[in-house]
Amino acid sequence: MSTTIEYVRFACADPERLTAHRAKLITLLRERYGSDFLGAHLARYEDGSLLDLILWASPEAAARAAEEMPADPAAGEFFSLIGEVHEMRHAEVLHSAQP
Repeated sequence: MSTTIEYVRFACADPERLTAHRAKLITLLRERYGSDFLGAHLARYEDGSLLDLILWASPEAAARAAEEMPADPAAGEFFSLIGEVHEMRHAEVLHSAQP
């Protein structure tokens, strides 16, 4: 297995509301995917679009979550706030460094 980054850049009319629903989404990811879910970051670009960067233990876990989560009623409040998805990709992590 290789660690995988899920990269999603999207539009959102109400980033503050989306952020408020994010804690519930993160809890859900931890519950559903356990040790396959390694972490997540939500960021805003200068143009106002958002970046969701999620770290998964494997490409299989990333693919499974990408397929399951958008249609999951428990995550509906979060996903209902996402507008146009500009890009969504998965990438294998080749090297990591921490302070």
